[in-house]
Amino acid sequence: MMKNQETWDWHTPVKQVPVKEWQASYNWVEDFSVSPDGEQIAAIVNLDDAEFGVRVNSDLWEEQFEKAWSLKHLPDGRLAVLAANDEEWTVCVDDAFWESRFDYVWDLQSTADGSHLSVAVQSDMQYGMAVDGTAWDTLFESISGMVLSDQGDAAAVVQIDPLGQGDIQGFSQGIFGVAVNGSVSTDKFMNIWDVTFNTKGSQVAYTTRQNRTDYGIANGNTRWSQSFQSAWKPLYVDSDQALVAPVRTGGKWYLYKDGSKFWNASFEQLWKLLQHPQQRKIAAVVCDSFGRWTVCVDGNCWQYHSDTMISELAFSEKGNILCAASKNDGYWDMVVNDRAWNLRADKIWMPCVSEDESVVVTRMEEKGKYVLVVNGKVYPEMFDMVFDPVVSPKGDKVLLKALQGGMYTRQVLSLDQIL
Repeated sequence: MMKNQETWDWHTPVKQVPVKEWQASYNWVEDFSVSPDGEQIAAIVNLDDAEFGVRVNSDLWEEQFEKAWSLKHLPDGRLAVLAANDEEWTVCVDDAFWESRFDYVWDLQSTADGSHLSVAVQSDMQYGMAVDGTAWDTLFESISGMVLSDQGDAAAVVQIDPLGQGDIQGFSQGIFGVAVNGSVSTDKFMNIWDVTFNTKGSQVAYTTRQNRTDYGIANGNTRWSQSFQSAWKPLYVDSDQALVAPVRTGGKWYLYKDGSKFWNASFEQLWKLLQHPQQRKIAAVVCDSFGRWTVCVDGNCWQYHSDTMISELAFSEKGNILCAASKNDGYWDMVVNDRAWNLRADKIWMPCVSEDESVVVTRMEEKGKYVLVVNGKVYPEMFDMVFDPVVSPKGDKVLLKALQGGMYTRQVLSLDQIL
């Protein structure tokens, strides 16, 4: 459940902000963002040449910028933007700048509760990360695969050793490692991908390329003894006591756990692992025959199959519902516990599930318009944009946040109005 959801206004049926007026007040308006509770709509606005601001409802932030991008509301309701003045970049949160400045910043991330915020940074052609305004003490020649733990620790793949042009031997010996909070204590590899924290933020695991043909899995400084033909992102399971990862060996994909085969079945592809922490169910997107995608839970595959892809998975809070965004026959659909909603969407977003698991709500795009979808039923009103809907704590109402004809509308709909 989102932070302080019980305190949101679930009683006022409609609230509106006329954003069309913004178009007349500024040269242009971009990057609309809506707060989780729907009370704020914000956008980056252009005031003049090299002069930008942030408009929130009827107010303009006091701080102004020469450049700005990546405006987003955080899960706790704060509003953040990447901004530059005097060719120095930083983060501005709720109209207040971080004190630190950089040559460039990107990849704005937050923890699930919004309490910590990170960006990738560049200074003097060196790269690292900054969390809550504090940059790593050590910067590196390159950075990729940035991640932020729920505790506010930051990790990334970094280039440890310099590499001259055409230095194939140096590259093959390994120049990349994993930095956690700016410190590198891992081995070096030819390549590293898919860094992931455990739930406590105390350990990282990642996929490695050891040489031209061999791939592996590392858990901190401990490597699995086997080498594989390929591997995907590992996942800590069983309250961080074990590590699972999809690996390819003998021309097939398997799920391994702590270096040994875990699921007996083999697949043409297996990836995008997800575990429900309380029920310890492990789900994955798999291809069990060529061109046929489905979901596998604890080694058992759904009957549903897609001919194109399954892009994302999400468990409900209690873990009895598993949702998958699937593209089949050229259209996107939502599949809930192996049952497709039979939508024909051009785009679909991952849903919000009520606490009692009786309501599943999402949004989708169809022919350039956006609509609300509840338990597979499409709400008849169409909009220029729908932002992530939310189910009330009691599961009897849906918060619809939408733009239509230059008007932002926050509506509280009862299930009777929708179903």
